Amino acid sequence: MKKFFLFYIPLVLFFWGCSTQKNTWLSRGYHNLTARYNVLFNGQQSFSQGQEDMRESIENDFTHVLPMFAYSESAGGQVPGSKMNRAMRKGRKLIDKHSITVKPNRSPRGASAEYREFYNQREFNRWVDEAWMLIGKSHMYARNWHEALSAFDMVLQTFPEKKVRFEAMLWMARAYIELGDLENAGLSLERYSDEVEDKNRYFAEEMSTRAWYWIVQENYENALPYCRNAANAAKERWQKIRWNFVLGQIAEKNNQKDLANEAYHNVEKLNPEYELVIHARVKLALLKGGRENPQQSREELEKYAGEYKNLDYRDRIYDAIAQTWFWEGDTLQGLTSLQLAAGYGGRNRTLSGTIYKQMAEVYFRSGDYIAANAYFDSTLTALPEDYTGIVEVKEKKEKLEPLAQSLSTIQYEDSVQRIAALPKEERDQFLDDLVAQLEQKETQQQFQDQTDDAFFYRNFANRGNRDTDESGKWYFYNPTMVSLGQMEFEKRWGRRDLEDNWRRKNKETQMATDQGNDGTMPSDPFGQNPPGPGRQNAQKGGTENQADSGLPDVESLEAGLPLTIEALEASHLKVQTSLFNAGHVLAHNFDKYDEAVQMFERLLSDYPQTKYREQTLMGIYMACREKPDRPCMQHYGEVITADYPESRFAAFIKDPHYFEKQEALERSLNDLYAKAYADFQNGAWNNVIEKTGEIINESYRQLLPQSYLLSAAAYSQIGADNKFKHQLEVVVNDFSNSSQATVASHWLGLLEKGQKPQKIALTETGIVNNQIAGVTSNKSDEDVNIAEKFAYEPDSIHYLLAFLNPKADINKLLFHLANFNFDRYVVGGLELSTFNLSGFNVLETGPFKNKTTGLDYFFALIDKPSVFKVGNHGEPFVVLISEANKKKVKGADDVEAYKKFFLKNYLPGSTLSGITISESEIPDVSYVEQKVGNESEETEIE
Repeated sequence: MKKFFLFYIPLVLFFWGCSTQKNTWLSRGYHNLTARYNVLFNGQQSFSQGQEDMRESIENDFTHVLPMFAYSESAGGQVPGSKMNRAMRKGRKLIDKHSITVKPNRSPRGASAEYREFYNQREFNRWVDEAWMLIGKSHMYARNWHEALSAFDMVLQTFPEKKVRFEAMLWMARAYIELGDLENAGLSLERYSDEVEDKNRYFAEEMSTRAWYWIVQENYENALPYCRNAANAAKERWQKIRWNFVLGQIAEKNNQKDLANEAYHNVEKLNPEYELVIHARVKLALLKGGRENPQQSREELEKYAGEYKNLDYRDRIYDAIAQTWFWEGDTLQGLTSLQLAAGYGGRNRTLSGTIYKQMAEVYFRSGDYIAANAYFDSTLTALPEDYTGIVEVKEKKEKLEPLAQSLSTIQYEDSVQRIAALPKEERDQFLDDLVAQLEQKETQQQFQDQTDDAFFYRNFANRGNRDTDESGKWYFYNPTMVSLGQMEFEKRWGRRDLEDNWRRKNKETQMATDQGNDGTMPSDPFGQNPPGPGRQNAQKGGTENQADSGLPDVESLEAGLPLTIEALEASHLKVQTSLFNAGHVLAHNFDKYDEAVQMFERLLSDYPQTKYREQTLMGIYMACREKPDRPCMQHYGEVITADYPESRFAAFIKDPHYFEKQEALERSLNDLYAKAYADFQNGAWNNVIEKTGEIINESYRQLLPQSYLLSAAAYSQIGADNKFKHQLEVVVNDFSNSSQATVASHWLGLLEKGQKPQKIALTETGIVNNQIAGVTSNKSDEDVNIAEKFAYEPDSIHYLLAFLNPKADINKLLFHLANFNFDRYVVGGLELSTFNLSGFNVLETGPFKNKTTGLDYFFALIDKPSVFKVGNHGEPFVVLISEANKKKVKGADDVEAYKKFFLKNYLPGSTLSGITISESEIPDVSYVEQKVGNESEETEIE
């Protein structure tokens, strides 16, 4: 027993002497040893495994410069959460269990300078700084940027004299870059440069960080020298491969072909995964011939395309082949190669989207706007939502959509008019031949589909089974067969979300039929199923086979032809409307003034008596003004002033500042009305009558019904009953569709019953019934949420959005609004675009430089409900919205929330009726027809 007791005494004394509360040679040695070879080692092992896992999971997007680091959001790697969490736990354990912060017992007085420096340090375990760095790096790979910054900052605070602080500065810069805080990233790099003593120690880390700092800013010229140094100084194989590839990309952007060639060769020599090898070889092939010898590059690329091992990368190879054709100026061959690239694509959505985008841009530059619109649509379907530049693609698509719709309508109506004009025998023969061709094409397509299926399963199924043999498993337990099935589905239908009605393009409109699409093309740009031949009775008439296949018969085709006078007139009117729309969009959305003039001149040439003649002439004049083309301006200016001498357009031609003066006048009249209303609230009746009289004398139609009604109310308070009644009758007779007419009619009814106007009760602050405005100091939770979601920015750029039901004729509304803009804002440079949002057809116009300018337009439009006289108009509503808030409106709930925000901040005191155009307000005659009718009446009076 005594021996047993004596055995444990030294052990107790040893562990007591190794406590972190003791700072002795023994305790420091014990905790350094345990921390280094136990806790820290295990943490670093876990970190290394997680880092390797993340590097392997990266989804490389070769359409952009590759990220320098695996943890970057743009790299798309999967966060190795469990391994990084374990590394963090080990780092914290080291700090908690092995950190020694107490001072040694020996006093520093009279001691050497070396001992005093040792005594004054904050931490006496040499591995604690490494633990903090491990925690910070683990947070970086877990994409916890702020937590990583805290850990690196702890290194700077706790170890101000150790060299590890320089590494912490570089990692802090990396964290700031990922946060988008480039200012602090730059400051961290500057601090490193100012304080570092041995630059060689962290040279690779510094160069790669500085390279990425400039790459994210797309400053490739500044990034180049750092990329070169980083690639040369890289220590790990993964870094050498990746940083050399990035160097090649940056060198290409700086037109340094020799350096790019060397970098890609280095990648190939390092024998990385085959994806990087083939992309490096494609880059080398393009550099081999370049613009000087595209044929040489193309021969190399075609050799790669023919190799079986490159089957999965043929989309990238044919994309590069297309580039060589474009270098030669052969657009047709380039498009053919891009179609092949799209056909082989599918594995890489981003690459497929960029291929479609290239095709859309080529078609747009060549003037084929219908095809361009179709390929922009495919681009948006393929690209992920977070793709850089997708916002610009969406904006261009929205601007292009109305142009493509107009041109499709023109093509379609021209075709059916030509067929309808044929003699009956020729027309019947043409329709018989057309049906036969459609049936033959259907048969050929069915055979092609069967052949494609056989080829698909023969070739692709074998590819799928070359590494595994799972043929004995049930289909859904067999990953290979499931993958093949998914590929076949996407080959036929494209990528679809897992949801009901997946075969529909959207929930309101059935997706256009895509007969004969083999997956290499987007939806047929002509497959929009416009109302016309073969669509009305496709499911009713014809044989059973035709009904099953959806093919039309002769009767259904003939039913859609404009064979009557009324149908032919309607068809011609559609062409006129579409020609005007196309010219307007070309000029205002894309600054293509020559093409706009061609559209307008065709309208005047084909339809010299068109009721849109005045607006069309003005469209040509404005396009010539923007080019500028002085002879053209002079000619059409003379035509307008001669044929329409009293029009606003003629006034503008005579005085280019006419519309600016009109806008200034309208602003002053709006201010005058606001003052008149304030006088009314304060009971200054004579002032009200005087101010509203000025507005009435100016004949400012936007405020006439309000001014007449307000003056009537003022007359009622001074006993001028006859004036009161007269003003009300003017409102009812001249502005019957306005909301003021409803009030005036009610008051006239009361007068007829013998009632007399009563005196309006006033208080010290104005009229008692101010409460109608509904102002309250108690904000609901909903109001607070809306205020937090949207920002009130009255001085920023604004747009006007008109929301209609999904069946509304948005193209006709576009035409009316274009005419409205011509009449009021001919020099405003307002663009028009359309898009779908949460079940609404939305028409957007703008930009307006601020809230005030936008509200002027808003009130002018609200006062012209005839603009909304289109098919299936329903009850549209209109709002003004800033550019920042527009990006936040993404769904139906956002639309409803923004309506409340708009009413509260832009139209305080108003209700939903203030932004909604009710069906009763929309007249039977459209805005353009009203305008033409008014001009005819003026001509008759003259």
